[in-house]
Amino acid sequence: MAEQKRESIVRWAQVGATVFLGVVGLVFTYVTNLQQEENRNNQIVQQEKNRINQLGIQIMSQREQSEIDFRQKMFGVLVTELLDPKVDVRERVTRLILFQHNFHDIFNGRALFDVLENEARNLPEEGRDSVIKQLVSLAKKVTVAQELLVGSKPNIFTKKEGERFSFTVPSQESEQGNHEHGENNKRGDDQPHDIIIKLIKVKEHAVEIEVIIDAEKPDSMKLEFEVSFFDAPLTDNTLLPDKHRFAITLKETNMSVQPYEATLSVFEFPADYVTTGYRPSIKEANKMFKNIQ
Repeated sequence: MAEQKRESIVRWAQVGATVFLGVVGLVFTYVTNLQQEENRNNQIVQQEKNRINQLGIQIMSQREQSEIDFRQKMFGVLVTELLDPKVDVRERVTRLILFQHNFHDIFNGRALFDVLENEARNLPEEGRDSVIKQLVSLAKKVTVAQELLVGSKPNIFTKKEGERFSFTVPSQESEQGNHEHGENNKRGDDQPHDIIIKLIKVKEHAVEIEVIIDAEKPDSMKLEFEVSFFDAPLTDNTLLPDKHRFAITLKETNMSVQPYEATLSVFEFPADYVTTGYRPSIKEANKMFKNIQ
């Protein structure tokens, strides 16, 4: 009797073990299927995201290419008409406005302004002043737009002929602040530059200046050049050997006082700002990329 009871218990234990293993197997299969289904859903979602991203990149690329093609055609047409002396100067000024609104950040238009101003001076008095005023107004708008694009705070100086003023280009290592091209970037081996600017001569739409860079140092530099209303900082700036870059722009001239006076703006470019047309060396490019990371 006891032997039969033990055998019954063993059989029930075997049955229970089999049922338990079956339940475990079913649960495992169910969980595995759920996980696989979730993985498939996640994969589908990721594939859809990738498809949308690729589509967005494709659309952006096509748009960029269309814009490049359009700007290329527009550039050729506008330059041809701007340089055609047979076209009335007033019409060419209108074309210059369109040209500057589209290409001011990639093309130095100083020569075009100078040519049109010289031709405008041959117009009758009532039309001459209007055209020249239009040219100066356009140039000032372009300068302000480019200063805002660079993002540095300019230093404003109002001086008379013969007067000097100083400006310090700070060490890029000490610069703090954000910029659209990076944040808190440094060019560790830079030193500040002390710049002395002398206002030599004031004209109606331009000034002649003398610039002395680091006068107390053995490697000091002395430059003389003209700054016009028609100069813009992105294309008219001074690059120093250590890659500091600063711009001087003309804001106003006052010919009603003696000596004549002018208001100038001076500012330093952020360390990571690469102007159009400048080709940094591989070493410089590597520094920029490291600083952005």
